[in-house]
Amino acid sequence: MRKIALFLTIALSLVSCISRSTYERVLEENKELKVQMQAFEELKVLYNKVQDELAGYKNAPDILYSQALECIKVNDRNGLASICESLHKFHPNSSEYSKVQQSLDKMDKDIADKEAAAKAKRMQAVNKLKKRYDDVSAISWYYNPYFTHYNNSNHMSIYMGKRTSGEPWLRLLMSYYGEDWIFFEKAYLSYDGNTREIPFNQFDDKETENSGGYVWEWIDVSVDSDLLEYLRRMVGGKVVKMRLTGKYTHDKILTSTEINALKDMLLGYDVLLNGE
Repeated sequence: MRKIALFLTIALSLVSCISRSTYERVLEENKELKVQMQAFEELKVLYNKVQDELAGYKNAPDILYSQALECIKVNDRNGLASICESLHKFHPNSSEYSKVQQSLDKMDKDIADKEAAAKAKRMQAVNKLKKRYDDVSAISWYYNPYFTHYNNSNHMSIYMGKRTSGEPWLRLLMSYYGEDWIFFEKAYLSYDGNTREIPFNQFDDKETENSGGYVWEWIDVSVDSDLLEYLRRMVGGKVVKMRLTGKYTHDKILTSTEINALKDMLLGYDVLLNGE
């Protein structure tokens, strides 16, 4: 029994010594950690001070103004605005800030004026079109302003319809007029060697008429998205042709008047579809 008591006494003494040693070591490590943290904070303050000095150098008014002049040369509005903001932050009372702000205001005015001019030009494309309102169907019809495309003529054109609350749509009109029938069954458009067939239904899309020794045949078809993209490319071609072919063939090179009419109608369509 005495041996057991002696053993417990010795064990408790050892535990006490180990606990005291561990505690003292933790205290020492904690002191070292506080010293390191204090040194880190001092370094952080020094780093921020250096950064502020560098920022002050980088944002010196003469340096920023020199950069602003480069932005003005290349019409870089975003860059100029950023420099103006820096000058306002670091040198709000400087002459450089005042001059850069004036330059930024002028650039914004120039941009606004250009946008207004572009808007006016786009609206002009719609306003110059001939417009006819059908109060029965509540549809506004738009036609090119350069010529009236009668069915008894040799022309190719597009025209546009729009309901008040709906999107516009385009239709394509191709017509032949002469003394002899050609009985065309196929229609083509071509520019600079790029040819596209214009599909149509012989019974629904094609019409014929004759009078006074003359005959005319024409088609009036809807313009889908694929044909629309083709027309947009076509009006930029050097030589634009239409062909109506069946028993006989009729070719026609589109005149500059017809090309301009197509361009105006396509632009007018884009304005009414996408807004000013």
